[in-house]
Amino acid sequence: ATAPAAPLDLDDAYLRLRRITAMPGNEADLELTPAGDRFIFTAQAGGAAPPPGTPSGGGASGAGRATFTVDKDGGEPRRIAAAVNVQGLSLTGDKAVVVEGNRAALLKLPSGELEYLDISDRLTIDLARQSEQKFLEAARIIGLSHYDPHLNGLDWPALTRRYLELVREALTPDEFDHVAGRFVGELNSSHQGINSPEPRNEIQQPVGRLGIQHRRVADGYEVVRVFANGPADKGAMRLRAGDVLTAVDGMDFSGSATLDTLLAGKVDREVRLTVRRKIDDVERTIDLLITPIGSQAETALFYNDWRALTARKVDELSGGKIGYIHIRGMDQNSLDVFERDLYAAADGKKGLIIDVRNNGGGWTADRLLASIMYPRHAYTRPRGVSESVRDAYPNDRLFIARYDLPINMLCNEKSFSNAEIVAHAFKTLQRGTLVGQQTAGGVISTGATTLIDGTVVRTPFRGWWTRDHVNMELNGAMPDLLVPQTPEAEARDEDEQLKAAVEDLLKRVE
Repeated sequence: ATAPAAPLDLDDAYLRLRRITAMPGNEADLELTPAGDRFIFTAQAGGAAPPPGTPSGGGASGAGRATFTVDKDGGEPRRIAAAVNVQGLSLTGDKAVVVEGNRAALLKLPSGELEYLDISDRLTIDLARQSEQKFLEAARIIGLSHYDPHLNGLDWPALTRRYLELVREALTPDEFDHVAGRFVGELNSSHQGINSPEPRNEIQQPVGRLGIQHRRVADGYEVVRVFANGPADKGAMRLRAGDVLTAVDGMDFSGSATLDTLLAGKVDREVRLTVRRKIDDVERTIDLLITPIGSQAETALFYNDWRALTARKVDELSGGKIGYIHIRGMDQNSLDVFERDLYAAADGKKGLIIDVRNNGGGWTADRLLASIMYPRHAYTRPRGVSESVRDAYPNDRLFIARYDLPINMLCNEKSFSNAEIVAHAFKTLQRGTLVGQQTAGGVISTGATTLIDGTVVRTPFRGWWTRDHVNMELNGAMPDLLVPQTPEAEARDEDEQLKAAVEDLLKRVE
């Protein structure tokens, strides 16, 4: 007779768990080497920001991810490659089969070198049948994963059949996406989408950027402004306001040539700019060597400039009594910037403006709240410090740097997702005055599923409600102080919402 199975003892199972990594966001594509000694996985690289629309309260795959390896017993994960989709490992564990940029490849371990496996073959695809299969799979996934089990009261099977007739006529990815977009639009919820992969463009070239504002003149481009710390603001070969760019690498702006066309493909490649400049009231032509940056890096320059300018406005409006911090996204990078800048913004100030306008969301609302909602339970005073000091606490004991003086928060109709959660929380917990315009009303935690051809289906799986049982979806955070930002004020370079937030906070500071 077979001996009875021993009872499964799970009482101390939690003691057997060991956390191997502690990285921001989710980890995916997990594989264990055949020898059982190392893990291969993808994760956020250096706390990089998840893409716009990332889960309101959870991580997701997206931009800033990379492929890592880590010892089975822990240690520091080692980045070995850009983000790839790991399909499996060889039996010897020296190679991983991956998909990178819609191309099959072998990822050599431990070096991380990619060996692409380009396959030349003919494959006949019945586009109508493929579209039908993709659509039915997407409808099934959404029906099973949407946070509302009633799917907003829709007859989902009937709706699926109705749109399936249109999908059968879709022969191109654009046509499929159009029909699929109308289909998920019936749910009237945010964080939705069914998007086919973009076709590869082998001749596409990123356009180099100089970090300047400019305007077209007869024979080139006049520099209106040079942004600090950009490629045109470094070293001896800086551009100046008033300079006129007349050529790039010897090519002038005759015919249809523009600054964009002449800087195409020049990102991170040194170029020779021919510049007309007044020197000692004499107009001269000189050559400067400058290395252009990409569009995202230039956008960061513009943002940092705006952020610094807005902080100066707050300082002027408040007579130096109030500090200012803008939070660009609800991600680890932005949270790190917030914590880095908190002392500089708040030192010597009696209050603080926290701005989440134009913030696309992410997942760090509660980490931010841990900074501004932390209750004071004690204070410390080392030897040599005046007995009048009664607000000191060692920062190394805190999860995140704390701020407990008066705060106002700014939000607007472009505050989205997790930025709305923090705006709702700020008002619910009565931390200060919420100022601006009602937020977008798009709050759902979401993930994504990839279909056979790379089409991505967004999967909103978790809803969010206020403490008063109000669904944040379609119900944006309503400011305590409602202030529109008018086009007329924009044209005058005035920030009416910022001014109102400062005036209100001044009433509460000493």
